[in-house]
Amino acid sequence: MTRVLLVTGLPGAGRTTVAAATAVAAARAGRRTLLLAADGTRDVDTVLDVAVGADPFDVLPGLTVQRVAVRAEFEREFLLVQGQLGAALGVVGVEPLDPEEITVPPGAGDVLALRVLARAVDSRRYELIVVDLPAAERAVPALAVPEGLARYVDRLLPVERQAARALRPVLAAVAGVPMPDDWVYDTARRVAAELEVLRALVAAPTTTVRLVVRPGTVALAAARRAASALALYGHRIEDVIVNGVGAADSPDPAVRARAEVARETVDALCALLPRVPLAQIPVLPAEPLGTGELADVAAHFGPVGPGGAADDDGHTIERDGERLLLLLPLPGTDRDDLDLLRRGDELVITIGPHRRLIRLPSALRRCLIEGAGLRDGVLRVRFVPDPAVWMRSTP
Repeated sequence: MTRVLLVTGLPGAGRTTVAAATAVAAARAGRRTLLLAADGTRDVDTVLDVAVGADPFDVLPGLTVQRVAVRAEFEREFLLVQGQLGAALGVVGVEPLDPEEITVPPGAGDVLALRVLARAVDSRRYELIVVDLPAAERAVPALAVPEGLARYVDRLLPVERQAARALRPVLAAVAGVPMPDDWVYDTARRVAAELEVLRALVAAPTTTVRLVVRPGTVALAAARRAASALALYGHRIEDVIVNGVGAADSPDPAVRARAEVARETVDALCALLPRVPLAQIPVLPAEPLGTGELADVAAHFGPVGPGGAADDDGHTIERDGERLLLLLPLPGTDRDDLDLLRRGDELVITIGPHRRLIRLPSALRRCLIEGAGLRDGVLRVRFVPDPAVWMRSTP
């Protein structure tokens, strides 16, 4: 199975350099690698000193580079849906848009990049795909889109409602209102199937995140928020790269001061993510450009691992006497930003601007929430059996 490494982090921390260096090192180690530029910039062109296009091409033996062609991806999908609307647009007097009139909504490119990634994985041409994502504040919401949209599609046109389309004439006569045309159900099925592929790809144990940060108090706070959001959506952090660490033995007092700040940042990150490997890239005399210099950068951090099994939704369940505890690691989460409520069989967790709905296991659906607490970066939700539905054994 293809290994996927998503590289994100903080603005200006050197994400693209680390992503390119990772891909170069993997290719030189003999892994057939694709570097997918998905951040919407041409930084990869500058770092590799080549012109990267929408068509994959090899920059060195074993390393292919490709850019996400956002406009082409969006136009293809938009024109497909517009073609399915066809006659309906004419009835209401709406002229179809020409390709030249189509503009890509903000944020759409980040999601469309996942479709390109899915096609690359499906091609089975690569052992490793390194994805140069935008900064975490953009990347995390984009990674959450497949799961969220899949839920909306299922609510609007669930499978049982699609199955009823054969009875559309009868239902229309009884209800007195027109039923959706076949293209609505066909589109819903197509979208739902594609979203499931993307959701499974993002959630796969072979997909992990390499988080790139820089030293400093502000950067550390941003790293905490990024770690919290990634954990909420169940993404496993492969490692953390601290880029731009000064020399502690420098004769320059300013350099030594920056080195002390970097040491404090590293210590804080180790405490925040104690089981996640951390690597440091020193302050370099010049920006690394080209595959040779990028290979030197990669020497400062480890190779991409094989990936591993991950728990569903990132949570575990433990028993405490008659109680059941749902444990969800949320490192870096501020208690004041956390909100929790239950909605039917789902647990709704909100952290700042991020929200996720986690479907409860069958045992917890028959329980009531007794309380919850956040301690040592772990959310603990206490459940007790609901007397109204829990089957008790007779004495």
